[in-house]
Amino acid sequence: MGRKKTDGQTTILQVAAQAGLSIATVSRVLNGGKYVSESTRKKVLEASKELNYQPNYMARQLHGQEDFSIGVLLGLDLGTISPFALKVYEVLKGHLQEKGYRAKRVQFDENGELQSKAKAYISIGVHDSDSRLIEVLETDAPCIHVGEPRDNEFWVASDDQQGGYLATRHLLDNGCRTIYYVCLNPDHKVSQLRWQGYRRAMIEYGLIPSEVIGISSQTGLPALDSHRRVRAILESGLRPDGFVAFSDIVAMGICTALADSGKQVPEDVQIVGYDGIDNDRYDSLTSVCQNIEGIAEKVCDLAIDAIRKESPRGEHLSVILKQGNTTLPLKEAV
Repeated sequence: MGRKKTDGQTTILQVAAQAGLSIATVSRVLNGGKYVSESTRKKVLEASKELNYQPNYMARQLHGQEDFSIGVLLGLDLGTISPFALKVYEVLKGHLQEKGYRAKRVQFDENGELQSKAKAYISIGVHDSDSRLIEVLETDAPCIHVGEPRDNEFWVASDDQQGGYLATRHLLDNGCRTIYYVCLNPDHKVSQLRWQGYRRAMIEYGLIPSEVIGISSQTGLPALDSHRRVRAILESGLRPDGFVAFSDIVAMGICTALADSGKQVPEDVQIVGYDGIDNDRYDSLTSVCQNIEGIAEKVCDLAIDAIRKESPRGEHLSVILKQGNTTLPLKEAV
């Protein structure tokens, strides 16, 4: 039986629990988002009504009529927004709404000038060279970064070095010995951190780690570009038995390249992705899962602290490995 509100301010977390749905789904319904089934929308509205849920506008009341929006800048994966960034954004909207703030995508005009003014900005997976981020950093508003550690700034990042280590160690424990690390851009710090974890695991096993395999952006589609890169590797005569991929998208490209080359996954070659995106397309992958809920919650807290002009700080969040169908279970490993 669902519980009813008795006293105190109802939160979006309580609405989500009452409806039996995620915070991201509840937020999408309450904000009039698309791609929500009628039955899901009905559950959210009924739970909101039963709990007498109202967004927390206390912050607005304390600060007059100021705009309490927070701009979100999503990272690009060679021209496409990554599923990981979108997942974080969806969950983040719910946490910010609970605190009385509204998340909105940052907009730029045709000349690249910032059009969205906000109390603070949040960048998710955005690289330093991105002209959009440079434009945001030139404003007086604070910016919280998701993706990598930064000096003297607000940031939240997964422990990417540990993630690369976990992925590689899993393959090694499964009997793989010729393992390659494939990423979108070897120069990006997150890519380097994951490669460092890969390298540490290989050395611990007494093996020589390979150099980073970077993917050229011929099409701007990571899955297709990684497919082409791995096909070229196989055609060159190299015989890998394992791959650590920078992302789940890259891992899918590797899977299709192997299939086209007559290789069976995981019997011939095993693959570990990264991000742990939970949907029909990526659910079959063995993947390093980032704590999306935890990241969104920490980012929300840091955004409010930044608005209050507290000292910059950052935090690492741990990752875990999820067993899927692209690696052998340990008991079956040769």
